[in-house]
This record gives sequence, structure tokens and C-alpha cells, in this order.
Amino acid sequence: MIFKVAKGTYEIIQNKPITLISDSLGAGIAIGFINLQKSIFGILSYLFPYKENDMELDEGWIYSGETLLNLFDRELEKLRINLEDCKWIIVGASEFKVNPEFLDLSEKNLKIAEVWFKRKGIWGEVIKKVKLDCPLHLGLDGKEGFFEIKVKNRVERYE
Repeated sequence: MIFKVAKGTYEIIQNKPITLISDSLGAGIAIGFINLQKSIFGILSYLFPYKENDMELDEGWIYSGETLLNLFDRELEKLRINLEDCKWIIVGASEFKVNPEFLDLSEKNLKIAEVWFKRKGIWGEVIKKVKLDCPLHLGLDGKEGFFEIKVKNRVERYE
């Protein structure tokens, strides 16, 4: 089964053979983690960096990076996940447009994630696939325990 994680949301799965995929990422960010010991994995994805950009729609909330990372953090704590026991990846913050405001959004999105990872002491362990000149997609196979990134016409796999 494949489950798509929309921008402004996150999904954490435990003990289920599901594949998670992100929306297409331009300036947005997707963060994925896999903890094989506890059979838990997840993706969070956001387009806007700051809380003031949180939006309530008829379908539900679309959260910013700041809000999502706080919610995600609380969820991981409830599940008693040791972040150092996980494999982590960050994807996105692409810079393929000439618009300076667009590039600024990429930078701000990346900075929000970087600060969170550094606060947790795991930034050095994170696989980073950011600041490319094309949109990306993050996929996470929870059963097999690997990440896939779609870059242009190819797929890169990280275990």
C-alpha cells in the first residue's frame, strides 16, 4: 500500500508494510525517518517555514515547518523513539527558479529543519539531498527500510 503525505502534514506508521511518498518538493522540505528496531517510520513535509503561515482549510490544517516539527517531536517522544537509533533524510529546498523570493523560501525552510536537527544533536547523521535545481520526491519503504528520492528521470536509493 502507498500513502501520500501532503505538504503541511506528517505521517508516522508503526508495524505496517506501507510505502510513504511526499508531494513534489520545490522550495518545500520533506523529512523522513526509519527506526528498524521499533518498526516505526514516517515523513513530514512542509512548504512554509513559520507558524504565521499555518492555515485551516475545510479539509483540515496545513502546518508550517515550525508547527509540524513541534508536533512531530511530541509524537516521537510519546512513542519513546531515540532519534539516534533512526536513519534520517532531508529532501527539498530546491533552487531551480530565478525568482529571489522563491530562493529565500527554500533557505528559510532548510534553516527551520537544520535548527531542529542541530538542537537534537543529529544534523551530522542526516542524509541531505537539498538545494538541487529540480523538484524532488521522497519515498520511504517502511517494510524494507530504505529511502528513495526521485530526481529528474532517475531514482536514488538510500539504506
